[in-house]
Amino acid sequence: MGPFFSILVPAYNQVGKMDRCFASLEAQTFADYEVIFTDDGSTDGTYAMLEAFCARDGRRKLSKHAENRSLLAARFTGMAMAQGRYVLFLDSDDWLAEDALSLLYHALTARPEVDFLRYGYILEPEGKAVDPYETDDYKKALMTCAFPPAIWKNCYRSDVIGRLLGRTSPFYCNMGEDVFFAGVFSDCFTHTATLGEYLYHYDCGTGMSSIRASASPEKMQRDLKSVIASRENLIRYYERYSPCDLPAVRKRTVDMVCFVLFHGVFGAKDLNMLPDMLKSLAVPGLENYYVFCCDDLIPLRMRSLTGTYGREELWADYLKRLERLYETEATP
Repeated sequence: MGPFFSILVPAYNQVGKMDRCFASLEAQTFADYEVIFTDDGSTDGTYAMLEAFCARDGRRKLSKHAENRSLLAARFTGMAMAQGRYVLFLDSDDWLAEDALSLLYHALTARPEVDFLRYGYILEPEGKAVDPYETDDYKKALMTCAFPPAIWKNCYRSDVIGRLLGRTSPFYCNMGEDVFFAGVFSDCFTHTATLGEYLYHYDCGTGMSSIRASASPEKMQRDLKSVIASRENLIRYYERYSPCDLPAVRKRTVDMVCFVLFHGVFGAKDLNMLPDMLKSLAVPGLENYYVFCCDDLIPLRMRSLTGTYGREELWADYLKRLERLYETEATP
């Protein structure tokens, strides 16, 4: 019989950045678990660092991609190796509360019917606590952007992981991967619950909150390739397994693509970047997004620079303009 928990940790060029992650794994007060690290083709000393850490404890396992295959693919590798009854995802720059596994164990054994358990997390370094999202319809809440889709704030029964692995295949994706995973997971579980504990520490300085600081034409091109791959694979999944949900899925994936466009346009420190950013949309299938950038996002950016357009007014205007894009893009 395998361990109660499998903790999956993908890593790419993380030398000197995993001390808190390592410490939190060593500090766990519940012992029946395994940790599976996947080195996603690192070009620094990450593999040697992980190898040394794994050598100290037989519960730790390590795999390596010969080349960088993306965060999504690294998570697939970890899921395929997992032997635990329940699976958690841990990003290499984040960490778990030392009693996380113990609290999850007691919650899951008390409610054995639950196959998808949500819990709270702490935004670091400010220490802000975020409660788990309460909902009776997880899929609907996900598709209406009611909460962030990140999969590291949930614990999954191995059956849920098995369904995903049996119905999908890995592809290159470093942006929008959580929308893909959360979208498929939401179709693969039956019983869900929430645990009112803060078990995960999310480092805001290295995650999605830093996207605007690194806006560039090159980054927009990379991110668009990933979100388009995520969109295509998620739509393909729902076409086959749950076609009644396709309208909501198509709308949700429009939001995902526009997230990249919004942060690219509004994060460009030099407005001369904008023409080169638009070149990223010069591929078949993205014509509507090109028009959206030209007719909606860039005018909004210009208006925001006047100082007379408040954040709430700006956001309301953005959502209004987005509705028009839904009409043209969110249907086949």
